[in-house]
Amino acid sequence: FASEQMQRRFHRICKRGERLRQLSAQDRHKLRIQVKKLRYGAEFFGQLFRTKKAVKRQNKFASALKQFQKGLGDLNDIAVDERLIATLGPPNSAFAAGLLTGHEEARESEAMVTAIEGYTKLAKVKPFWR
Repeated sequence: FASEQMQRRFHRICKRGERLRQLSAQDRHKLRIQVKKLRYGAEFFGQLFRTKKAVKRQNKFASALKQFQKGLGDLNDIAVDERLIATLGPPNSAFAAGLLTGHEEARESEAMVTAIEGYTKLAKVKPFWR
């Protein structure tokens, strides 16, 4: 059961992760939730797979998932911030919105790089449940 569930979630995440740059903020948020579920599932079911090779793979898998989840989380925070910035009203809000938007755009490229690197590592890791 554990192997099947982990494989199903892993496959879905890898499939969606391939198009990470093209995903909308809402789709990235859904992917983030899926990554979170896989990460917690890996931590829970990981106790079932305790061979030396499985433990080594688990560590790599967990590290990649953590990085991927962090990048996606940062991207989600930025999307929420952008929605909040859009709700600012006049008169001094234009200046504040400009400052915040510039800051968020700089953070967004960094967060995307983190997410893509995490996904790339995850896609290369051999599943520990096999």
